[in-house]
Amino acid sequence: MTRLTNKWISLLAIVLLAGVFTGCTQKKQNVSQNGKVHLNIAIQPVPGYAPLYLLQDKGWLEEALKEKNVKVTFTEFESGPPENESFVAGQQDIGVMGNVPAIAGIAAGQNRSIIGISYNGEKTEATLVEADSKISSVTDLKGKKVGLVIGSIAQNLLSEQLKQAGLSLSDVELVNLSPGELGAALENHQVDAVSVWDPTITKLKTKQNARVLADGTGVFLGENAIVADKDYVKENPDVVKVFFQQYERAVKEIEDNSSNFAKEYADKFGLSQEELEQVLANIHFQIAIEKKDGEELQRTADFLYEEGILSKKLSVEEYIDYDIAKGE
Repeated sequence: MTRLTNKWISLLAIVLLAGVFTGCTQKKQNVSQNGKVHLNIAIQPVPGYAPLYLLQDKGWLEEALKEKNVKVTFTEFESGPPENESFVAGQQDIGVMGNVPAIAGIAAGQNRSIIGISYNGEKTEATLVEADSKISSVTDLKGKKVGLVIGSIAQNLLSEQLKQAGLSLSDVELVNLSPGELGAALENHQVDAVSVWDPTITKLKTKQNARVLADGTGVFLGENAIVADKDYVKENPDVVKVFFQQYERAVKEIEDNSSNFAKEYADKFGLSQEELEQVLANIHFQIAIEKKDGEELQRTADFLYEEGILSKKLSVEEYIDYDIAKGE
């Protein structure tokens, strides 16, 4: 477990947010050694990214891209920061991640576009405490230790929650933890609260009797982006178009058969069927980016600048492709 005083938040956040902060992504070839165009997709074990797991298991992308001679590869990451590192290394073409690492990658100089919204939902991120904790409101977090993945969407959530309570991140002590470490840290009183996303929210509630102190209701939409290497999109627009067609197919399959999907994939996310059904009910699989999403992502960029995580203001609008997910 790594404790962070606020003095060091900016420096470490940049490293974790953007991977190797080189200012540019390594140039990669979009054709593999066997002559096939590749489509390397970064995924994370989060219910909101479930359409990609369905695509991986069903082989729909490979089937739809067969005539185009495309090799599809899925690579799983625990969170956005290490996924960013893989993008920096030129190993990924398309990926899903929270708003903070998506924007931080752009700010670090990665040749990236935001091409879609994988999901959002006010209840998909939350701050939790132990069931018997004396902390009863976000205001009570002042001076307390909060565990979270620095450089993740959870940091943005916590900031917005604190702001609504008249506080800021400087009023708490952030403790940098992986999603898998949060439960033990809370149970062992190494932190007073944790901020995270599902399925960890549900796991902490059901397996460790933690309670939600506050979620994003009324303060945080929880934008999770679909990002892509800009050169890849430019050179392979037909492949990206097929990707979105099949992604939409997977979303429809999940929404039309949520009980069956939950039964089949509950173990994947470490939940029961009933728990996964409830989590899915809180998720809005959006896909195409709307203007309101651009505004929400800009607020995240402004937050990163205000916290000193970004050294200069960023216009997110310049990096959003509103049309590609719509097939335009």
